[in-house]
Amino acid sequence: MLQSTDLGRITLLGAPDIHPGQREKLVLAKGKMDIERDAYSSQLILFNTATRTEAPLFAAPPDGQGPAADASPRWSPDGELLAFMRTGGLWLYEPSTGAARPLVTERKVKDYIWAPDGRSIVFTSRDNEVNATAYKIKRMRYKLDGEGMTNGYTHLFEVNVGTSEISRLTSGESDYGNPAFSPDGSALYFTTDFPDGFDLEKRPEIRKLDRASGSISKLKHEARSVSALIPLPDGSVLGTGKKDTPNSAEFDKWFYIQQGGEGRWLEGNVDVPLGYHVIGDSKRTGLNAVVRAANEECILFAGTNEGRQTLYKLDTASLEITALPLELNVLAFDVEYATAREIAVVLVADAMDRPGELYRAVWREKSDKVAVERLTNCNEELRQQLPALDIREHSHLTPDGLTVQGWTMDPVTESGDVRQGTILMIHGGPHLAYGHSFHYDFWHLASRGYRIAFCNPRGSYGYGQAFSYGIIKEWGGKDVQDILGFLENAVASGDAAADEPLYLMGGSYGGYLVNWIIGRDHRFKAAVTERSICNMYSKIGNSDLGFQINLYELGGQSDLWNDEEFIMERSPIRYAREVATPLLIIHAEKDHRVPVEQAEQWFQALKRLGKEVEFMLFPGASHALASIGRPQQRVARLEALADWFAVH
Repeated sequence: MLQSTDLGRITLLGAPDIHPGQREKLVLAKGKMDIERDAYSSQLILFNTATRTEAPLFAAPPDGQGPAADASPRWSPDGELLAFMRTGGLWLYEPSTGAARPLVTERKVKDYIWAPDGRSIVFTSRDNEVNATAYKIKRMRYKLDGEGMTNGYTHLFEVNVGTSEISRLTSGESDYGNPAFSPDGSALYFTTDFPDGFDLEKRPEIRKLDRASGSISKLKHEARSVSALIPLPDGSVLGTGKKDTPNSAEFDKWFYIQQGGEGRWLEGNVDVPLGYHVIGDSKRTGLNAVVRAANEECILFAGTNEGRQTLYKLDTASLEITALPLELNVLAFDVEYATAREIAVVLVADAMDRPGELYRAVWREKSDKVAVERLTNCNEELRQQLPALDIREHSHLTPDGLTVQGWTMDPVTESGDVRQGTILMIHGGPHLAYGHSFHYDFWHLASRGYRIAFCNPRGSYGYGQAFSYGIIKEWGGKDVQDILGFLENAVASGDAAADEPLYLMGGSYGGYLVNWIIGRDHRFKAAVTERSICNMYSKIGNSDLGFQINLYELGGQSDLWNDEEFIMERSPIRYAREVATPLLIIHAEKDHRVPVEQAEQWFQALKRLGKEVEFMLFPGASHALASIGRPQQRVARLEALADWFAVH
């Protein structure tokens, strides 16, 4: 049986960065959850893919100084220097001397890129206008989950790597980001999300800064949000973003802006969302690029398709996109080389039954297979001690003709053993996905004799744009039909006894559906709801993005002052009197995505009505507690889950 503290045995690999001159050499962060010290340790490792050998860049800190916390390394263009993140700041390592020095410490660095000449680094950082006495709020987006109170704007800065002198590149009441240099370094491209100073909705502009003259010009495009820019040698620009709305229901896709012309969307865009959208709780990749420019002719990018994060190739001349037939679930990658006929990448990837490891993959043009070799066995010892599970994929056909993909993880029992029941898991988002990723949560509960069932109902990413849009104005409707239909199909295809107990668990949007379902369906013996919504009306007004996300998900027409009835009709708290399922509420105190008042309302309502309910609060934690929270809090959460299901 797995223990909650076995979390600390998982090795967490960061995004690899390949040396520009010695392509067999890369650097990446290698981390652990230090449960005793209640912190994540992370050490930079130099890895040779030819010899499969590794060596730490720095010695471990002496006892009493706390664990190392180095992450997100990036080589300079000539490979003579290495920048990396340390405790929010930017540091510089010189391989020739073995010395490391701070470069940016007075500001918290959010992201950074090297200039092509290697003399400077452009980074993003927030001007946070917050103090301990009082502060005035003017912008809509004055808080952000994971960051806290963000009463300021994100700007671009440049630091000289020789002198450490910092200069500001942007100013004003807007968030700036996506910096990208032209290949020759003569221009810096970037975005400003709110050029008119009002941050209710993104109306991004793409700007070009001429490095010699200091002049700034605007590029013409129609994107409602921009997530990446790739300047090309001929002066044109490729970018990724959303076409019609900045909300997450819409996929990021590619657009092209010819020099001096207007932007257009690529005709060959694949019907998959760009990015890493498969949920897992055993990864810590740091700053992790979705898009990697292999060379002037080829760009590789990550996308999510049918429960798996995979790679795609974009030809910059033809603008054609090709999927690499990779069966791994990619967490992070870098390009070793790319020719007209062959591509080699180094990547961190995981699977349902294996935490992340480092791999090298080679794909030859028009081949239907990718040659893959695993380079590390960091998590092999833990993997060998995982319980025996029968993992099966299921397809559920909905009454209106959609196919819902899902899986079950069933303990392989000895003769006479009795399965403890089935736990139905519901993912958050709603525009995320379950899939071929490692979930320690699932294994921890399965090792106690529970079958784990999980699926991707409409609204999930990876099944086409129409499937993602299928949840709009349908929260608590067809999504519930998809999930319960999948459960009935999966249970029927197994060997469950008629009286075998069913349990229910979900987080965020998944927690919302738990709350919704137990007010209508009483088949579940007990339930757990995490970081969940019970009152959509109040959530719209106090979430960091409720005014954008939830209003859009409700259909875009209802608002607090014109459709209170519909908003409350879609709020689980209205049906609190009908709840009969014992419920454990788990919530983080500093959750700004779904503020803790949602848990407080739900707990008090159910308690006043005499329902069986408990509320577990995690001080200081954010919305992502279950996957990146403090190690001791993650251990306490796992133990609470196991105990709750055991006593019911």
